[in-house]
Amino acid sequence: MIRDESKFELRHVLYCDLLGFSNYAKSEFFEAGRCFRLFKQLDEWIIDASTHMAENDLDKASGRKYDYIVNPELIYCSDSLIVSTPATNIDAMWLFEAAARIQNGMCAHGFLLRGSIVTGNLYHSGNTIFGPAIVDAVAKDKSGGAPVILIDELSLKYFCLASTDEDEQIINIRKHQLVAEDDCDASYIDPFWMSKIAVDQEIIHPKIRINLDYWRTLIEGGLKNKCTNILEKYTWMANRFNKVICNKASGIKSIPLP
Repeated sequence: MIRDESKFELRHVLYCDLLGFSNYAKSEFFEAGRCFRLFKQLDEWIIDASTHMAENDLDKASGRKYDYIVNPELIYCSDSLIVSTPATNIDAMWLFEAAARIQNGMCAHGFLLRGSIVTGNLYHSGNTIFGPAIVDAVAKDKSGGAPVILIDELSLKYFCLASTDEDEQIINIRKHQLVAEDDCDASYIDPFWMSKIAVDQEIIHPKIRINLDYWRTLIEGGLKNKCTNILEKYTWMANRFNKVICNKASGIKSIPLP
């Protein structure tokens, strides 16, 4: 509900589309129960990711104490998902990881994601959202391209804010884990953010292996599609999978390309 005191504020925004969801919703294979499970799991990911942060210090950009619970606003609309948070360093770190978890988890439900993270002026409360930031986020997504979540330069700057050498080391580790800058014209959330590190070991956790099996099944199925536009997306993802997951100590086999 819009109140007299309602106003724009600077916020980080994640906007993403479930690629192919609209066609699925109109197909003979549509199952409402599958959709309820999918969106329920999205709720759980957001709740699980809302966590206490470190104590005492203040965020330089916002003046907020780090000792607070990230409290995102969230809205679903058919095949679109929007998550926003205040524009702080901690919130940026949280949103980047939430985006990675959502993208990684959606593969188990049979969908690729494409979207963007931007920072700008926005009003977002409950089911009401408007402002330049969401316009910019949608525009980035609609530009097409690889099935990844692009990262706006300002959002990445917030992510990289550091006040001490120790902070900078932590940020560099998190950036290496979550952010990729190759194979695309802009920075993006790495779909294989956890797996790419785990595969350097000969023995990997069973959950990682199961997740990689989900990715393989999704990608190999998509590579059978005859539509050129769709095939390009799955070919990009197959190349990324082969580059960062395969030919490592864990012995994960490459995905054959058509």
